[in-house]
Amino acid sequence: MSFRMDRRGFIFSLDATLAMLVVLIVMTGVARVAGPELTYGQHGYLRLERYANDALEVMELTGAMDIIENLLAQGEISEAGNLAENVLRKILPGEVQFRLRIGVENNPRLDNVYPSAGKHAEWRAAFENAAEIAVAARVSIFPPENVFDSITLYVWRGAEI
Repeated sequence: MSFRMDRRGFIFSLDATLAMLVVLIVMTGVARVAGPELTYGQHGYLRLERYANDALEVMELTGAMDIIENLLAQGEISEAGNLAENVLRKILPGEVQFRLRIGVENNPRLDNVYPSAGKHAEWRAAFENAAEIAVAARVSIFPPENVFDSITLYVWRGAEI
């Protein structure tokens, strides 16, 4: 029996091979688009925003924010900054950097709380050069004058300085 006379499976096999090739190409493209390296790109800002909001919420629920407010009311700004830095470092993951400001931009009660003390110029430059910064804000009442002031937490992804 010659090859020319028996062509029953040849067309089916060629069609199946081409169909499988097309399916393989499409699946490879889908797997590439939904790869793990793009997870941050797809959900990065949302994750940063949740980190910031959760950190402020944890500080409020644990009473750390009340202690910080009382320290600021007593004029102990460096102690309040150290406490805020330590609490935020415990709450936030290591790859997430932060800046905490209490008060308005022009006249803050507490500003420049970064992940490590003593390198404020380097942290300020890293903050200003960050490509993506998420912000969480709260309003709180501060003793003894009982005025409302804002608490703003900026977070971004970056290497520790």
